Amino acid sequence: VGPSTGRFLFFCTPSSSLEGKRTTEGSNRSFPHTLQTMGSERPRRRWLTLASLSWALLSLGFLSGVAQRADFSPDEPLRRLSFGSCNDQKKDQAIWEPIVAGNPDVWLWLGDNIYTDTKQSSFPKVFSTASIEEMRAMYARQKAQPGYVALRQRVGKIVGTWDDHDYGLDDAGKELAWKDESQELFMDFFDIPRDSALRKRKGVYSAHVFGPPGKRVKLLILDTRYHRDPIFSNGDVLGEEQWRWLEEELVTSDAQVNIIASSIQFLPNHHATLCPLCYIKNSPFKVETWCHFARERQRLVDLINRHRVSGVLMLSGDVHLGEMLESYPACLLPYSLHELTSSGMTHAAATSYPPMTLEIMKRVSPNPFSLGMVLDKNYGQLDFEWEGRPKVTLSLRGVEGMAALEREVFLDTLAYPSEGEEGEEIPSKAAHCVPEADFHWMKRCRFVIVIALIVSVQVLAVIALLRYCVLSLLSLRRKQKKV
Repeated sequence: VGPSTGRFLFFCTPSSSLEGKRTTEGSNRSFPHTLQTMGSERPRRRWLTLASLSWALLSLGFLSGVAQRADFSPDEPLRRLSFGSCNDQKKDQAIWEPIVAGNPDVWLWLGDNIYTDTKQSSFPKVFSTASIEEMRAMYARQKAQPGYVALRQRVGKIVGTWDDHDYGLDDAGKELAWKDESQELFMDFFDIPRDSALRKRKGVYSAHVFGPPGKRVKLLILDTRYHRDPIFSNGDVLGEEQWRWLEEELVTSDAQVNIIASSIQFLPNHHATLCPLCYIKNSPFKVETWCHFARERQRLVDLINRHRVSGVLMLSGDVHLGEMLESYPACLLPYSLHELTSSGMTHAAATSYPPMTLEIMKRVSPNPFSLGMVLDKNYGQLDFEWEGRPKVTLSLRGVEGMAALEREVFLDTLAYPSEGEEGEEIPSKAAHCVPEADFHWMKRCRFVIVIALIVSVQVLAVIALLRYCVLSLLSLRRKQKKV
């Protein structure tokens, strides 16, 4: 734990349990992707028609009977915010049970709320895309999911953003041809009124304020897809219009807590520690992060510092694991910048990769900001206490609803020093301030080095065993000939 940041409780971190052209049917638009059509067109059209009808009924509330919790008021102090990401509508969603039981005031979707694309190949990584009608049906399926229906009946407010898979295609940015049509589906899924100003924006970013003066939380939800340049370009992430909006929201904020929600991680650079696996074209090991856009990352830090915005917390998703992170005081901000990542509501690293590999990653891979990981399916939770010394408790929880990682952060520690008062000084090259990409290559790549050594030993062992077997067989045959 860093200085003046409360206490950090570690409960458990499980080490086991991560092109062509087609014209869309019924549309004049073409979408770049690869897709195999299964079955006849007539059943497929019937299925899409029924799904579209279900979507329309769900949007009007006829099928789900959904209504927001009657006792929720955004003017009352926020008690609990829960969030999650990476939710495949085709997979089991048992995780809704503890989320609903927790009775959050607000539910925040942090991207990959559904999966509209399908993996065709892992190496090289190739995904196929869905048509707009197929995407509409996928959203309808998620909206009718019983666990999510139960949440919608009990939660006070549902907000969110998207990431690549619900946006339309793995790792896609501003180049996606059908992003405007995808945005319409996104707005329908969140029941945004037709005359809302949100529907006129280029992107799905939004701001939400909860609580009275003195007990106020401002939630700023970013869109890291619609305007984003290609990875490794060091170009734009948010686009100028969104940057102007974000600055205005931060400058005018009178909130005690300013939550910035991003679909991709802000502090860590896991990608840099996977060298050289991450630099192979279409590599399945490529990890998206703000660190690919160093200029934009620094721009956000400078924006917060220039306007002396206190109470900033970061939330993120995307990476199929949960993680609690902290940038210590004077590394980026005068106070600790905390980031809570929750990813993997229906699938997570523990069910995608060998347990030994994940355990090595946890123990060996350098990450100066990480306070712990959760490799199983998880969701995030923020609990606010406004009486006495106000604080927020950050936690990552599994399918049983128990905290796997938990930490208390007192709000008075998330503040700029008063005029004339000096903040804590930490040398810029202190170990916990140096980003992963600036490490010596042997430290930065040690996870890959260890894996390579283990694989090499195993290969050599197999070769030695084969050699022994061959020599033994030849020796046996020589003896048989002599006899």
